[in-house]
Amino acid sequence: MKNPFSKKRNNENGEDSGDSFYAKFAENVARFFSAEPQKEKILRHEDFAGAGDTYYASVSARYKVAQRILTLLLVLFLLFSIFTNIKEITYGNVFYFLRDFGNAVDLESTNYETLSYDVYQNQNFRLYRGGIAAISPSNVSVYTATGRRTLKSRSDFVTPYAVCSDKYVLVYDMSGTSFALYNSFSKVYTESFEYPITDAALSDSGVFAVVTRSSDYKSVVCVYNKNIKLVGKYSKNLYALDVAVDGAGERMAVLFYDVGDGRGRTTVRVYDISSRQSNDGRDADEDRIISEKIINYAFPLSCGFSDEGFLSVVTDSSVTVFDEEHEIYDSYGYNTEISASYSGENGTAVAVKTGALNDVNRLVAFDKSGNLLYNEIIGESVSEIELCGKYIFVKSDTGAVRVNTNNGEEEKYDCQSGKMLVYDESTAIICAESKAIYIKFTG
Repeated sequence: MKNPFSKKRNNENGEDSGDSFYAKFAENVARFFSAEPQKEKILRHEDFAGAGDTYYASVSARYKVAQRILTLLLVLFLLFSIFTNIKEITYGNVFYFLRDFGNAVDLESTNYETLSYDVYQNQNFRLYRGGIAAISPSNVSVYTATGRRTLKSRSDFVTPYAVCSDKYVLVYDMSGTSFALYNSFSKVYTESFEYPITDAALSDSGVFAVVTRSSDYKSVVCVYNKNIKLVGKYSKNLYALDVAVDGAGERMAVLFYDVGDGRGRTTVRVYDISSRQSNDGRDADEDRIISEKIINYAFPLSCGFSDEGFLSVVTDSSVTVFDEEHEIYDSYGYNTEISASYSGENGTAVAVKTGALNDVNRLVAFDKSGNLLYNEIIGESVSEIELCGKYIFVKSDTGAVRVNTNNGEEEKYDCQSGKMLVYDESTAIICAESKAIYIKFTG
């Protein structure tokens, strides 16, 4: 019986038809990406036939071949992207992309002056993806940069506090034991603990941390990965007063406070939280500690990672900047009360009281690379401070002030009272009870 899978002979020399097929295929591919066949085809066109212009036919043929090459590269790139990110292509992610597409369009719009929102008792505000997240005990709302509301969710908090990243809004109850995670159009996760929540931090990567305690420890930091799964618990028998996670979600800093030798001190501990697999809530190993530094005679206030990987720590007596190796890069000390502080992706800034009535303050700022950016007096009261690029933004009793750290020039706008949010280097947002006013600095 003849084998149907045997190779056929198609010439006297016994050449395999399979070899002939591959040779013909290679010839067709070469012809497909060759300019000469395209040139011949173009010259056969009636517009070229009369003129006999071969130069433009050659140019047109080369463009045609270039188009085919670019199309092939695009297809290969798409296939490679799909193959390498196949785990991220889920129904939920595709749904989120389609729902959030309008928000991305609104983010590019800059023609706005005010943004109105519903009035709720004890409402506070955070900047979220160029728009505003408005949080009250009974409601959480998200507005885009153009004022379009994309989320209105009922809540049941007593004293809500929120932190935001490019991905989520995390709201926790400082008088309760629960927290909730929101994106721009829905609540995506909620959880309750046995003991109260005292702090939380979000990373742009989606990794976040929540601080609570347990019956055995004064502080327990629960870390969740970008898939909102608990991947570790970091416990210590000291009070954790602030937590920060870097932009990549790989390092976490925690500020602990205790009393040693009769004086208060701050312990700065940095953990490696990268590539963690779920351990069902078991306590993290000590080998996850990257660095531990002690700042004596200091009460911790805030900490934050800059975009360049530097960690800034603000206490009641100093600002300390740690480099990427977790060694002290620079510091600034003071012996008077500070009016306001900021630690985040743009660096760190503090306003130190020098006047008896908070009418004069010293502004001290370090940029995202840990370098001293500014150290000058401002004749203004300070209730809020933020750093953005080369500018320091200050909210005073009567308005908003932008200070140029290059030359010390101050630009002030009188405005209503309310929470100050910094949109970019030229725009501040003042959120009052019923609407937000966008202030455009032009200096």
